[in-house]
Amino acid sequence: MTSDASPSAPAPAADPAAAGAAGAAPGPAASGDAGDRLLEIKDLTVGFPTRDGTVYGVDRLTLNVGSHERLGVVGESGSGKSVMGLAILGMVLPPGRFVGGSVCWKGQDMLDPAVAARVRGREVAMIFQDPMVSLNPLKTVGAQLRELLRRRSGLQGHRVVRDRCLELLDMVGIANPRERLRAYAFELSGGMRQRVMIATALACNPELLIADEPTTGLDVTIQDQVLTLLHDLSAELGVSVLMITHDLGVVAQFCDRVQVMYAGRIVERAPIADVFAEPQHPYTLGLLQSVPRVDRDDKELEGIPGEPLDRARLPAGCAFEPRCPESGDRCTQAPPDLVQLADRRWVACFNRPASG
Repeated sequence: MTSDASPSAPAPAADPAAAGAAGAAPGPAASGDAGDRLLEIKDLTVGFPTRDGTVYGVDRLTLNVGSHERLGVVGESGSGKSVMGLAILGMVLPPGRFVGGSVCWKGQDMLDPAVAARVRGREVAMIFQDPMVSLNPLKTVGAQLRELLRRRSGLQGHRVVRDRCLELLDMVGIANPRERLRAYAFELSGGMRQRVMIATALACNPELLIADEPTTGLDVTIQDQVLTLLHDLSAELGVSVLMITHDLGVVAQFCDRVQVMYAGRIVERAPIADVFAEPQHPYTLGLLQSVPRVDRDDKELEGIPGEPLDRARLPAGCAFEPRCPESGDRCTQAPPDLVQLADRRWVACFNRPASG
């Protein structure tokens, strides 16, 4: 595994959202063509004012999700992944605010509160990190599903709504769905609560699922079951998935392509196999080297040196420069742009040939 760029890489190209062929997953439904895109984000910036200055949870982020695509966004805690997910749905609450950029869902402006309210939960749904917090502890699973279906899908009639609730729980593999409809969240296991969250997200037949750390806190067996369930449902229902995670194993198992995020910015974008075979950004390489491997006899894992930055005091240059083993003078002067190294491969690093 090496971080060197291919010597045959073409000259650099700018990173406009319109150039979505870069990093698109293979296959006719996720080719990156404009007609295939469901979600288009360009130069999105979300700021949070603090006493020490504005912290940009997301900083000039560009991202596209195609039809029937599974895209992973990976980065350590605090990199801005969850803020991005909330921003897509128009759920950034004060004091957070949109500073710039655009979020378009099938050509509709998701930064318009009226559009976001209409799309949210229907065409785009989110699976939140912690189902124990997301589910109402004072209401049964059935009561929460019924409320959602009546408000968001327009279903009416006790029997029609009940049958849809049973169908959803059965779809996500919950045994004895009639009994589980009468259960409270605290009466369910962690894996079962996550399945309920998936059922809730699928209730209105969305075209895009935003899965924010859906396997956090689950043991590896249940994690595998949840990922397999999401994969199968995505294929069966034709739902695109934006997978937000810090776990490279999740990305490898589930996603078609990946975008690596650090300090609110995308630092690398590529098909999943390319990232694991030949990572280009030093941060991506550091993430991979810090993961245990069964095919290596490493006595000690190589962690990324240093600590995540104080986001209110980012350096003038590359945000990763203070932790980067390849940093040079140029890295301290200005942040690098995300540029194209090769077909469907993009990286933000001055030390790659296409960036020079």
